[in-house]
Amino acid sequence: MSNEQNRIPLPGEQTTAPPQPDFLKGDDWMPVDISGDFLDFDEPYRPPRYTMEREGVPFADVGELHIISGKPGNGKTGLMSQLEAATLGGQFGKTVCRQVGHIQRDEQGNVINDDDNRPVYQPRPVRILHIDTEQGKDDTIAFKNRVISMSGIDLQEAKEHFFILRLRDTETAKDRWRKILKAIWQVGPTDIFLDGMLDIVEDYNDQVECQPIIRKCMMLATHYDTSLWAVLHENPMVDKLVGTLGSITQRKVSEIFTVIKVKQEDQKPNDRRPDLPDIYFRVKQNKARGRDVADWLFQYVTNQGGWGQPVEIEDNGKPTTEPKAKDNEQELLKLIVRTLGEFMSPPKSEYFTNIVKELKNRMHVGETKAKTYFNKANDEGVFHRPINGRYTLDTQQCDAILNDLPFAPMSE
Repeated sequence: MSNEQNRIPLPGEQTTAPPQPDFLKGDDWMPVDISGDFLDFDEPYRPPRYTMEREGVPFADVGELHIISGKPGNGKTGLMSQLEAATLGGQFGKTVCRQVGHIQRDEQGNVINDDDNRPVYQPRPVRILHIDTEQGKDDTIAFKNRVISMSGIDLQEAKEHFFILRLRDTETAKDRWRKILKAIWQVGPTDIFLDGMLDIVEDYNDQVECQPIIRKCMMLATHYDTSLWAVLHENPMVDKLVGTLGSITQRKVSEIFTVIKVKQEDQKPNDRRPDLPDIYFRVKQNKARGRDVADWLFQYVTNQGGWGQPVEIEDNGKPTTEPKAKDNEQELLKLIVRTLGEFMSPPKSEYFTNIVKELKNRMHVGETKAKTYFNKANDEGVFHRPINGRYTLDTQQCDAILNDLPFAPMSE
């Protein structure tokens, strides 16, 4: 640099930084054209156009990347089939497909605006491109049959709106990506579903490879004016998207829906739900740029075709024990008495500290709540008066509580 460029200004002196084309010249930035990258302040705001909604809450906006996540085998493809069925048939369960519009352009490719200088959108028929990189051919056929059955449309209509690209037998990630780009260009989809995202990179921990592919996914969603869904696994041991690919994706995407498989037999007794199937799936929106979509549940049932089909189920919000007992003090008291009876059948007696410990462990609560439960039972006459600090159950009073009888006199 010249001496003039390196001169240190005096305090209070007004200076202007002269152009310095040699600054970081190794990055070769001077020849770059940025004329089209500045925001045009005269361009009107374009509100999001959502492709779906649930109970009045919109989601899955056009031109963005959306993720379906979950542990391996936890129902991610089941959620994808619900979204595709809703898109094809207009609605599945409480998921409703919104009208998708395509920006109108003139013969020169310029955007056509209305009288308020807003882009004009031309309705276009739904066209789904499902990209399968994981399943065998028979499993893919079963998936196709499932979506068509769930959507309520016939096979002939599906052929005009539903396209499936099978890439399991394509050897390299680079070739799979090239085929994906060709299929998108050829089909012109309104909605793209990629199952799964790990197969478009060779190393999901390589930032140099992962960063560009995420950026390209976002670019193609914008360029083709489409909604892009992709399946991405979570790490088996933690609730985070897998690898460097997952870390980058989590920061960039518009929204993330996670599927959680629930086995009742694996739940704590207080968390089990007799009103729900032995195995069911919970869908939870873990990231959203707009309003949050409420959780929903589904299970698999076997249909006439012999393949499993997801069906939404109602969540009435009434677990068997603790949450229910909060709304019904009598039910809570019964629960406490039954629990006490498990380890204090007369004539057995216990110290206060042991009773609290057992209530804590058996009812899966903290020590403070366990003491509260003890006091509640004691106030209702469940225990005889302690002898030498040890308590025994008043069986007559316990029976009265469990059978909804008028309370027996408290024992002396």
